[in-house]
Amino acid sequence: MYIFIVNPTSGSGKGKKKYHQISKSKHFSQIDSRCFFTAYSGHAEEIAQRLRTDFSEPVTCVIVIAGDGTMHEVLNGLGSSSYSVAYIPAGSGNDFARGCQINGSPVKIFERIINDSRSQPYWLGTFHTNHSTDRYFINNIGFGFDAEISETVNRSVYKKMLNKVGLGKISYIIALILVLLRYKPMNLEITADGRRRKLRGCWMLTITNHPYYGGGMKIIPGAAIQPGKLPVLVIHSISKWKVLALFMTVFTGKHVRFKEVELFQAERLEIKPERKIVYQTDGQTDECSFCVMTKQTEHIKVMGI
Repeated sequence: MYIFIVNPTSGSGKGKKKYHQISKSKHFSQIDSRCFFTAYSGHAEEIAQRLRTDFSEPVTCVIVIAGDGTMHEVLNGLGSSSYSVAYIPAGSGNDFARGCQINGSPVKIFERIINDSRSQPYWLGTFHTNHSTDRYFINNIGFGFDAEISETVNRSVYKKMLNKVGLGKISYIIALILVLLRYKPMNLEITADGRRRKLRGCWMLTITNHPYYGGGMKIIPGAAIQPGKLPVLVIHSISKWKVLALFMTVFTGKHVRFKEVELFQAERLEIKPERKIVYQTDGQTDECSFCVMTKQTEHIKVMGI
């Protein structure tokens, strides 16, 4: 049994369109499947939770047709279950697909899922804050400037309009300028594998499972899908206008040449800001007064690569 979880509104309707393309393909009629369409924020996580508690039939693969936010929900809902998963990108960012090198049309990806039993191991990041239990991040988790940008975009009225005309990335550029004008850098204490240090004037701290975020930005160009280690980027002690210059080079990965950019890896990372700060996980935002991050011990299996 193949389970489809589809966000019909992702990418301004791309999720629904791509599922219909697949459902009309010759291979679709050859498999047993069930499809669940999400109806609200958090629904995909509820569906995934029910799969592992209430679904009695053997599941070959859970296929998500949506954006990164829905994939985030599904993998948190599945938890530590042994289901294989697949991702057919239909959102505005689709960084999970970039990180896993999932390429091709929806039908071609679907054909690989059902015809090739091979899978790629993928280690999720885990985190918990002062008001949450352990959760997963599929792409990245970020604190400070990038989180404020995500929050501004999510609250904006222009994101949907720009997505409809294929200009979704412009919404992030608009938000970047707005946040740049008002943002106040953080002071925080970080503990990486037991080594504690204090950072003043910190603009952002980002942890990622692969190089990409924000719709193709190479935030940590050398980040690899790997067990054990979390690739970390810190930007601190930098002027506002140099931040703007830095972000103009993020899509090429050349921002790491700036002296204010620091890269390292850690098995366990803990942060404690002086004040409550905004953070983002796979584009979804919240606030916290501390956060602890590690790497998932057991990998998930990603099909359709």
